[in-house]
Amino acid sequence: MRDHDDLYEAPHSGRAHVAELLDERRTQIADDIVARLRRCDEIMVSPIVVRTLVHALARSITESSPEILVHWSRMVHHAHSAPVVVAMIDTACEVTEELAHAEHGDVAMIVVFLEIIRSSAVSLVVHDLPSLTGEPAMHTAIESLLAMLRARDDATCTHSRATGDWSRRIALRMGLGAEMTDRVAKAGVLHDIGKIRVPDAILFKPGPLDEAEWAIMKRHAESGAEILAQIPALAVYAPIVASHHEWFDGRGYPCGLRRDEISLEARVVAVADSFHAMTSERPYRRPLSYGEAIAVLGSGRGSQWDPEITDVMIALAAEDRNSSADANLSALSTSFFGDRLRSGQIARDRRAM
Repeated sequence: MRDHDDLYEAPHSGRAHVAELLDERRTQIADDIVARLRRCDEIMVSPIVVRTLVHALARSITESSPEILVHWSRMVHHAHSAPVVVAMIDTACEVTEELAHAEHGDVAMIVVFLEIIRSSAVSLVVHDLPSLTGEPAMHTAIESLLAMLRARDDATCTHSRATGDWSRRIALRMGLGAEMTDRVAKAGVLHDIGKIRVPDAILFKPGPLDEAEWAIMKRHAESGAEILAQIPALAVYAPIVASHHEWFDGRGYPCGLRRDEISLEARVVAVADSFHAMTSERPYRRPLSYGEAIAVLGSGRGSQWDPEITDVMIALAAEDRNSSADANLSALSTSFFGDRLRSGQIARDRRAM
C-alpha cells in the first residue's frame, strides 16, 4: 500500500497520461459510456457522438481548457436535449475518474479539472449561456472548486468563503482599489484549495500533527498554487495562494519570503485567514473570542503579519466586537498595543493559519 507521501507526491504528469489514455482508448471508452447511459438512464446515443465527446474531454484536460468541451456541448446541443447532453458529460467524467484511479495518478488534480470542465459545459447547456470566458468562466471555476472542497470538508469550505469576505473588508478599508480588492477577495476564497490533496488521515486528525504529518499539511499552499496555475481563468491567484503562509519576518513557508518579497495580496489573505481560523471552532480546540484573537494578532504584528494590515484587521474586528453583545469580549484592555502578549500565551492554530 502506498503511504501518504506517495499519495502526495503523485506525478503531475498523471493528468496528461490520463488524457492520452482517453484518446488511445476512445472507442472502448465511448462504448462503455453508451452502455452505462442505456443501462442506467435508458438514454440512446450514438457511439460516434460519444467518441467525439471523449476526444474533446481529453483535449480539455490536456490543454487545461474547459472551452474545448464547452464548444462540443454547444455543437451537440443542437441535436440532443439538455438532459441527454448533461448525462453524456457526467458519465464521461465518471469513467475518466475511474481511469485515473486505476492508473494511480494524481487523482485529486484530475478530479479538480473534471469538475471545472464539467461545470463549464453543463452551465452552457442548462442555462444557454452564449460563452463561458472571462468573468463567467472564473466564477464557474471558483464555484466548482468550492463545491469539491465542501464535499471533502465543509468546515474548510466555510472558512475559505469567510477568509474571502475578511480579505475584501481589509482591502476596502485600505483603499486598495476595485481591481485589487476583487483579486484579494477571490484569492482569500481560494487560499486553502490545496487541501483537496491532503490525505484524510491528516486533514481530519483530531489531535496534534506529528512532524511528518505537519510537513505534508504545509504543502497545501504549494498544491493550491499548482492547481490554480493550470487553470487559465484562475492562474492569476496562484502566486497569492502559494505565499499566504509566508511570515513578515521570513520564518514562514514554503519559501521563507519576508516583507515586500511577499505580495500585498498574500499579506492581506494571511491576516484574514489567521483571524478567521482562530475564531472558528475546530474538533481539537474551542474558538478564540474576538478579544483573544485580536491579542494574538497583536503579538504577531510585525513578525508573522504585516503590521499595517494587522492594524486594519484589528480595527475591523474591534468594530464588530463593539457592535455585538458578547460580554466575553469586554475585558480587552485599551492598552493592548503597548503591552504585547508573550509569544505562545495564546497558542496559534498553525494547522489552519
